[in-house]
Amino acid sequence: MRAVGLLLFIAAQLTAVLAATESNSTDTHGDGDAESHGEHHTHPHVAILFPFLAMLTGISITHLGSRCAVVAAIPYTVSLLIAGVLLGAMHIESSQGLGTLSESIAMWMAIDPHVILYSFLPVLLFGDAMSIVWHDFRRTALQCAILAGPGVLIGTGLMFIVSRYIFPYGWGDFECAAFASVLAATDPVAVVGLLKEMGASRVLTMQIAGESLLNDGVAIVVWLVFFDFMKGKDADGGTIIGSFFRLAAGGTAFGMLCGLVGARWMSLASDRLVHSDALVQVAVTITVAYLAFFIGENELKVSGVLAAIFAALMMSKYAKPLVCHKDGMEAVWHAMEYFGNTILFVLCGLFAYESCKKVAWADFAWLILLYILATMARALMVAVLWPVVNMVGGSDVTKTTWKECTVMIWGGLRGAVGLALALSMRNELIAQGKTETADRMVFFVSGFAALTLLINATTCGALLQRLELTKPPEAQVVILTTLRKVLVSVSKKAFQDRLAEDGRFKAVHQQELDALLEHLDEELSHRGHEQHSQEAEVQDHTQLVGKSTASSSDNTEVVPEADDVLQETSVEPLSAKVAETGTTEEEQGTSSDPANANTQEQHWWWGFEKIQPASGSMNKSTGHSYLEKRYGVATLGTHQERIVYRKLFLSMLRAEYLHLMDTGMLPRRAEGAELLLASIDAADDFASIGLNDWKILQGQLLKRRGSILVKAREMLSPYFAFAPVTVSGGFVFDLFTVVAFIDAHHTVCHRLLQSDCLSGNARHDIVAESCTELEAAHQLLKENCIGAQQISKVRTMQLATMLFEVQKEQVARWLEMGVISDKEMEELLHIIKHGLEHSQETMKKKVLNQMRKARETMMTFRSNTGLLSRETE
Repeated sequence: MRAVGLLLFIAAQLTAVLAATESNSTDTHGDGDAESHGEHHTHPHVAILFPFLAMLTGISITHLGSRCAVVAAIPYTVSLLIAGVLLGAMHIESSQGLGTLSESIAMWMAIDPHVILYSFLPVLLFGDAMSIVWHDFRRTALQCAILAGPGVLIGTGLMFIVSRYIFPYGWGDFECAAFASVLAATDPVAVVGLLKEMGASRVLTMQIAGESLLNDGVAIVVWLVFFDFMKGKDADGGTIIGSFFRLAAGGTAFGMLCGLVGARWMSLASDRLVHSDALVQVAVTITVAYLAFFIGENELKVSGVLAAIFAALMMSKYAKPLVCHKDGMEAVWHAMEYFGNTILFVLCGLFAYESCKKVAWADFAWLILLYILATMARALMVAVLWPVVNMVGGSDVTKTTWKECTVMIWGGLRGAVGLALALSMRNELIAQGKTETADRMVFFVSGFAALTLLINATTCGALLQRLELTKPPEAQVVILTTLRKVLVSVSKKAFQDRLAEDGRFKAVHQQELDALLEHLDEELSHRGHEQHSQEAEVQDHTQLVGKSTASSSDNTEVVPEADDVLQETSVEPLSAKVAETGTTEEEQGTSSDPANANTQEQHWWWGFEKIQPASGSMNKSTGHSYLEKRYGVATLGTHQERIVYRKLFLSMLRAEYLHLMDTGMLPRRAEGAELLLASIDAADDFASIGLNDWKILQGQLLKRRGSILVKAREMLSPYFAFAPVTVSGGFVFDLFTVVAFIDAHHTVCHRLLQSDCLSGNARHDIVAESCTELEAAHQLLKENCIGAQQISKVRTMQLATMLFEVQKEQVARWLEMGVISDKEMEELLHIIKHGLEHSQETMKKKVLNQMRKARETMMTFRSNTGLLSRETE
């Protein structure tokens, strides 16, 4: 499903690339540079480099933002703008000396502005509008229409006065009017994303987002009218009014028609049991977005922006219950919006820096004045329309207070939409010989957009906090505090259940795990108290992330040191006992008890009973097995039968490895996640001669620590050794991998012994082969003094990871039940994620420290033993 959306989006980008190439070729041909003209035709593929470099930049910013509070404190679009400015500086200051990258950037900066509108705007506007709740839009529609209709006209008039009578440039009337209409509208691409991050109320979010979506369409309609007159068409009052209503009303009506047709089509492809229906639905939404915009804008000569917006609103109203896979649909549109925003705002940064190089220093002062006057003009517009907005509100819920008006004023961001319109004006003005005017207009639009993003966007969160517009009600605070306590109690109950149900966790260090749960409890309680007692403090979501990180760094010694002291006292006898007999004192005590004869070889720190192929279900009658009845396998004991049974065992083993990863018993980034699955694939090729999966795994498991190739592989590999163990000969292996191997083999063997999947003889043979593999794995641990203490540390880390998985599942259930919101879920998941990282890092250090002490003690023991033997001789 995601592939459909991404392929269609890439198709749109290829259209932009071809347009950029054509634009460059045309410009070059006009200059008479035949050689450059031929070069662009020879290398059109170069244009694809910039968008993917922009996406790589966006991915890096997003990834760092999830782990670094400093990066997260900057809104995503602002970070992209800064990255674009830096990239433009390198491109221009180096005289386009970045090679292929400079060639690609130059092609995109010479792109036809209409391609930006036709390629990016449909998916961005449609995605934002489709996420709007129809009920919220319906009850605030009149308010949004007043702010978007008369509001845009008032803003255009005020900015016309600024550009015509305050600016010293002497621009014409239609030039000033078109320029003013570009500045009068807020950009939905920038505004909607900001409101989602800030966590504003539903009504305020809808008022600002709805106004932004609608006034963007209205402003483009106004701009088209004056842009046509700027190009020399006849202008009169009747023509202006007629063009305005034709564009606005026609775009709205056509968009609603497209949305209804799209929703009807989705209803015909709404069968969840038909796999292709989900793909059809995603393709329908994307196709409706682009066709509504293109046909409306290019063929019907109405507003394509309004057509795309109202098509999305109709589908939001009627098509949401019809979606087969909601998560898949949201993932596709989120990815497309993410890529579109990333490319647009990096491109905006490029134009912002380029425009700065083409104006005088005095123009920067006029830009600052423009920013101040435009903000004041928006404030005046909101103040004038405030009484009317409240009059048509209809209920107290939609009434707008002075605090919300303040946010409306400050949240009037500008972005790439205005830049695309300014670039279209630039091309027309250059064609008319007004190059200086063209450069100044692009400079003011891009600079104004940059200032709103750098100043307004970065401070909007603090403004919302200061005005207490994101403060939850007192009852909501109590509910969230209760949920945090429930989350801890769920973890503790899951902990007790795991100890009672799974013998592998008998070896868990109770004190250490309690300390980890206590750390999570303290952090959850601290977060709840922080939100309850510091409601008036100015801080946004990203600052909370920073406080959480700082809090964890101050509590890194939460695990009590007394347990380490106890472990140190038992290291020497354990290592000595393992070195001599390969067993622990607990194991020997168990074997000496006649009452425990059946489990005398049970490893208490593994949690498994001894595999006994001749007991249990093996004593049943060895009739025909399920496989024999189902597939007609040959006579018992044949070579072909054993191959089938070994492949079945390996398939069950693969499923168990995946289960260990899903439950947290095997970290997904551990080396075992790769090596264990790879060993299954390789062992399947040798199923005719035996299992052999341990032999294959051991060859990949042991790595020479001093090898340059190994170090290079470790630097590039996405997998890590969570518990590296150094063995003789300078080799090292990950203990987690061996533990997972032993766990999976034990589980699959016991599962086979309790089922009738295989015949008795086949079970005996397969389990015997598995026992041979297990014995080889245990021998590796015994040779390197890996005993109960080290395995216990691993078990503790495994159980801690499992408990955090339980917490995440509980939070997801609360979201499905409607108990918490998306923002509250993200906050709880952040705490859980941080707690998991804290526990893994703490336990990893303890595992490594314990193994180092055990190895040192063993080396001392062997050295003393050697001295005693020589003295005896």
